[in-house]
Amino acid sequence: MKSFPFVRSFGLSLVAAIFGVFMFISCKTEEAPKAKNIVETALADPQFTTLVAALQKAELTGTLSGTGPFTVFAPNNAAFVKAGVTDLSKISKEDLSKILLDHVLGANVLAANVMSGKATTAGTRDIYLSKNASGVFINGKIKVTTADVPTANGTIHIIDDVIMQPTQNIVQIAMANPNFKTLVSLVNQADLGATLSGGAYTVFAPTDAAFTELFKTVDPATLTKKQISDILLYHVLPGRVFSTDLVNGASVQTALMTGKVTIDLSSGAGIKATAGAVSKVSSADLLATNGVIHVIDKVLIP
Repeated sequence: MKSFPFVRSFGLSLVAAIFGVFMFISCKTEEAPKAKNIVETALADPQFTTLVAALQKAELTGTLSGTGPFTVFAPNNAAFVKAGVTDLSKISKEDLSKILLDHVLGANVLAANVMSGKATTAGTRDIYLSKNASGVFINGKIKVTTADVPTANGTIHIIDDVIMQPTQNIVQIAMANPNFKTLVSLVNQADLGATLSGGAYTVFAPTDAAFTELFKTVDPATLTKKQISDILLYHVLPGRVFSTDLVNGASVQTALMTGKVTIDLSSGAGIKATAGAVSKVSSADLLATNGVIHVIDKVLIP
């Protein structure tokens, strides 16, 4: 049969057109879905219902849906319960906004790039990051349980507690704790109250029971003001050192310039005088406005 060029050309064009339409439809079908931003990611995850409700009340959903980039340390529902935040109606919009903004950094920071030390939040206040073999921590106690959740405008790190800013300094915390009566009395005798109310310090704080044990062999009435001051300063480190920053075997300079202590993590957190038994940390990372307190069970003697 004779073939006409026009028919042959038209047939080929028709096949090409059909093939092109098929490929277009196929590509559209396989096109990756648009990445969700931070707020959309939280909305899609049932473990963040409290966080989403808090963001909505604080009117921050628009902010965190913006270009960013942002890093959000995101408390899940269990974290809010752990922190005792179970009724958002009891928290004002302004206070809630401050709390939430302290969970946000104005940059995209993956866990691998976290540096131990101070970080200023979108709320223009400071939090303290620690990174060790166990992961990333905030203010010593709050752990990143799931890191590097990607979003279109930043990264989410899921955390197991809510970040709360401290309201009392080191001395005020000690005064409010009935286990520190002897410590507070000695701080007053040594005139160190003003010093430990300012600056930035880490205090390994012996309990009353620890001082009672010491006073079985040392008569407190025989201690001079300088001796009391030296003993107390031997329990103080310059700067904020959280339990998650401690390195086993490290020799650390104290605020008593002639004395160092050694970190001992062989069986839990502990600290040892130059010559003496290890004093165990019974409660770590009590955050103050000017530092951090670790409660210990023995008095360190320089």
